[in-house]
Amino acid sequence: MRKIFALLVIVLCLMNLNAAFCAQREQITDHAWVWNVLVIPPSSGWDNEPGKSIKSALSWCEREISESSSGIGGHDVKFTLLSINQSSDNPARDIRLNVDNSTVAVMSFALASDFDRELVNRFAGSNIPLMLAGGESVLIDRAGRPMPNIFALDLYRDYRCPAFTQYARKLFDREKRIALAASRFTVNQEREAKICYNMLDNAGFMPMPYWADASVRDTYAMMSEEIESFEGEKAGVVISFMGSMGAREIWRNFMRLKTSWQLWNCAEPDKAYLSCRGMIFADQNIMLAKLGGFIETKRLLWRTRATAIEDNVAAGRAVALYEWFKRAVDLMPQPVDNMPRNLLLQNLSRVQGIPFGNQILNINPSLHRPEARNVFIVEVRNREFWDLDVVATRGLAYVPSY
Repeated sequence: MRKIFALLVIVLCLMNLNAAFCAQREQITDHAWVWNVLVIPPSSGWDNEPGKSIKSALSWCEREISESSSGIGGHDVKFTLLSINQSSDNPARDIRLNVDNSTVAVMSFALASDFDRELVNRFAGSNIPLMLAGGESVLIDRAGRPMPNIFALDLYRDYRCPAFTQYARKLFDREKRIALAASRFTVNQEREAKICYNMLDNAGFMPMPYWADASVRDTYAMMSEEIESFEGEKAGVVISFMGSMGAREIWRNFMRLKTSWQLWNCAEPDKAYLSCRGMIFADQNIMLAKLGGFIETKRLLWRTRATAIEDNVAAGRAVALYEWFKRAVDLMPQPVDNMPRNLLLQNLSRVQGIPFGNQILNINPSLHRPEARNVFIVEVRNREFWDLDVVATRGLAYVPSY
């Protein structure tokens, strides 16, 4: 009996050792074959509608990968959700980014320019791709070239220049009076005004620039009166690069003069402008929820895996970044045993066919952004933004001065 008991003890010990070895081998295998993507939440966190929708969309992506026959490059992917310290003076600087050998990308859904600029500074020179879900006001260009590991889903802010030029070509003959109002003392305003001037000039218009000095008393009133009297009483269009205060001052003076001139504002259409009836904007994001086609993304996620989405556009951005990364890996020889990081960066810069609602985005290697996006032309009516038109607009190479 003692011999039998001893034999049973030996067998049990061997079984425990084997179980421990298998568990250790499984852990090593999982670590080697699961890629990690760090995900930064919207600036308001994960518990609001955009945050919940991004989480749901990325969970859907994880299941799509794990249940496919080959995953992505032969690997599973885990989207690791990070948190932001809302009380920090600089949350982008203080956010913990535990990058290790299994980390293949960082995705930011912050959609806050200051936050993303700090992230760009932190990742500059790294071989880990930083993929911004927005990035309209974030410069990812250095010395005339995009930083190798930084990518953005939005066109850079000067896309409004070609968008308004295209819209003017659709509406007007080349004799239409077009004035540009800008300040020489604000770098982006002067640069974008000069870009727009050259694009309108090349399109056959004869734009008239007006340079304002905000330090001069009544400068906006004098500018408005001068524009309104530009070549007689025939009305035209003034495109403003004056920022929020300047554009509203020009609008107020136009209302006082009761002129029929239109005011096109080369700025982001926020709620501060809803009292400025008749003001026209060009923007790549404002009508995405209404006209962007993301209801189909919502239906796809629900139909395939019963994944509920509250914010269609936020979920659409998440799926777009996932597809961008996946297609970059698909361009590599399969399977991908060890991630060739420099090749991943090269592939991310030339991915084609990314679904983004009803748009298909191709990445421009010279910009690290989409080649083109749909831009919505909207007008303020009854304290709401009304859609007037959509123009497919190509992104511009960044020029620091013009």
